[in-house]
Amino acid sequence: MKEKIGIIIGGIVTIAVIITLVIWMTNIKTIEYVNLGSFAIILILVASAVYILWDRAKNIRKGLPAKDERLISIGYKSGYYGFIGAIWSAVFGPLIIDIIFNYELEGSRVSALVVIVSGIVFIISYLYLSSTGEKEVKRT
Repeated sequence: MKEKIGIIIGGIVTIAVIITLVIWMTNIKTIEYVNLGSFAIILILVASAVYILWDRAKNIRKGLPAKDERLISIGYKSGYYGFIGAIWSAVFGPLIIDIIFNYELEGSRVSALVVIVSGIVFIISYLYLSSTGEKEVKRT
């Protein structure tokens, strides 16, 4: 029952995010590249979250647990990769943007960059590890 409630809440949050995106895009007078980039990144993250919710709901319908030990381990490993991506994006993101565009990022933009990069790294690593299977490392 707890797993079903989690999936229902995740679905409600996903629908709320999609409605917010639609309202945001319809209220913009002129669409610029920055808006399209933000919109595309958010859509990728929402689509990935919908896939994860669908996969968990499929497991529940089959009578399996929504998350088994393998998916929990993949979640931890993906969280670690997202954390490393956040650190490196905070360190090198402003530097690379300054070199390429000759533009210094404000603190709020650096924070947004860190959140976006860590989210994308987490989703990509989660989907990759869950589709290929996690290789177990034997420690001695």
